[in-house]
Amino acid sequence: MTEHFSTIVIGAGSGGMTVAVGLAGLGRKVALIEGKHVGGDCTNVGCVPSKTLIHLAKNFRPGMNPDAVLQEVIRKRDALRDKETEEVAHIENLTFIRGMAKFTAPKTLSVTLDGATREVTADNIVIATGARPRLIDIPGLPAEMILTNESLFDLTNAPKHLVIVGAGVIALEMAFAFQKIGTKVTMFALDRRPLTTSIPEASVAIQAELTKRGITLYCGTVAKACDAATQSLILKSGEEEITLTGVDKVLVAVGRVKNIDSLGLEQAGVKTDLRLGVLVNSYGETNVKGVYAIGDVTPTSAFTHSANAQGRRVVQRIAFPFLPIAKKEPIFPNATFSDPEVAAVGLTEKQLAEYCHPQIIKRIRVDFKTHTDRGYTDGVENGFIIVDAVRLTGQILQATIVGPRASEMISFFTLAISQKISLYKIYRLVFPYPTYSSGILKVADFFMRETLPNLGKEIAAYVKYRFAKVN
Repeated sequence: MTEHFSTIVIGAGSGGMTVAVGLAGLGRKVALIEGKHVGGDCTNVGCVPSKTLIHLAKNFRPGMNPDAVLQEVIRKRDALRDKETEEVAHIENLTFIRGMAKFTAPKTLSVTLDGATREVTADNIVIATGARPRLIDIPGLPAEMILTNESLFDLTNAPKHLVIVGAGVIALEMAFAFQKIGTKVTMFALDRRPLTTSIPEASVAIQAELTKRGITLYCGTVAKACDAATQSLILKSGEEEITLTGVDKVLVAVGRVKNIDSLGLEQAGVKTDLRLGVLVNSYGETNVKGVYAIGDVTPTSAFTHSANAQGRRVVQRIAFPFLPIAKKEPIFPNATFSDPEVAAVGLTEKQLAEYCHPQIIKRIRVDFKTHTDRGYTDGVENGFIIVDAVRLTGQILQATIVGPRASEMISFFTLAISQKISLYKIYRLVFPYPTYSSGILKVADFFMRETLPNLGKEIAAYVKYRFAKVN
């Protein structure tokens, strides 16, 4: 017997839950399909356990038990998972279905669990199946030594020597956290610097902190082989070989693979790209009317908060199609919970070069220690705000914050960029004293100090370069 719903959501992660709960709350008949755990990556193998570990590691002191820290991470993760699973079962208008979903037609799914199959149909289907860790082959490395974010937070005993493959967000967050609870941490990556998605100044700051904490990062390096008997890992950097000893765990954090290969999207006629994933318009709709995709499976989302934002747009599109909705997706800030934190929003280095001539961009840097009293009193050695703005107009193009509470402060710049709030307007704001956020006001101070006394020069440069093509 086929069951019909107003909307079916495939995947009970953060984005899928946003759509399912949102539409159910509006009285729509919704089915939520999940093959693993409610909460998806965020609750089970991502944000919740990782930030729990980061918090506990921050308060770790000599004499404390690192194994107890990992066990507390598991306890809190499981408690939240159980709570969310129980709540889903009691949401009005929502039917929770366990199993793996696969398209058999554009609006028809078969859901399989333990060999049993049921068929469901809907007016709208939302794909929110997320992504999984990308794996690499290291000759000789046994399976029991390999970790990914999907197995890391099931550890009950802290590794003695953890080797991390990669130098991106997950790799850096876990490197700092495990080092704080007493694990020796070594990192290697093919990239030439850590956190390549950020501006170079952020990479320099992170590299300095890694070195300060005794975390060795080998860049431009690959794994050659592992000798499990001697717990040795052999790396290769150019012609040089590096042997790491006493290695008991290897965390692979080299990117993600979109979970779309088992969905049968070809049966639905949904267009995909091998690299980008499910192709959607700015409203999240695929080429098949009524079939949407959000989160990691799309080309533009890689975060919990961006999946949620896309989910809210889909809810509006389905429930209130007559209401106006912005044609473009909102801008998505990002945050890395390393130590110090790194957060950014706006155009990338490449996009800045494409946007306008470099001569029209003014880069402003405020260092917390030397330019803010709170940075001085707290002894912040390695923290700053860097803003790229259009000269003369003060339009903010990009902001990067490195330092304490960077993840909290970046939302100010997200608002400023999305609402086109210039540095002139920010200059008139009043910030509490003494705070890290007063560094934002310093950015505006510096801009005004460089612009107003040289107004003629700024106007001339703006006129000359504003519409010039970049070579």
